[in-house]
Amino acid sequence: MQTTQKINELLSKNYNSNISILGKYNSSIYTSILDTNNGTIFIASNYHLFSFKDQNQNHWLTAEKSFGENKQQHPKLGDLFTLNNGVQYIFTTKEVIVAMAIAYFEKHHCL
Repeated sequence: MQTTQKINELLSKNYNSNISILGKYNSSIYTSILDTNNGTIFIASNYHLFSFKDQNQNHWLTAEKSFGENKQQHPKLGDLFTLNNGVQYIFTTKEVIVAMAIAYFEKHHCL
């Protein structure tokens, strides 16, 4: 199944009341799905930027050309950046991020 189909399927399910969805992947520049209980969030933005943040504040992002306040970092797949406050950013592919989101949010799907 293509990534777009997986994202649309993830966003189209009925979830427990603690899960909030903002936007539709095919028609919104910014789409997210959030667990309001612990802050876990999946974000798809501009159709090519993907992010997943877990309840422990770990962030997985798609690699960008530049990163950081002054755009001084140039991450590659697999790079790990730790900010002064301890928050970690791990750069990976959109497929990995979508798979993480699916694995997490399927637990909250209402049948």
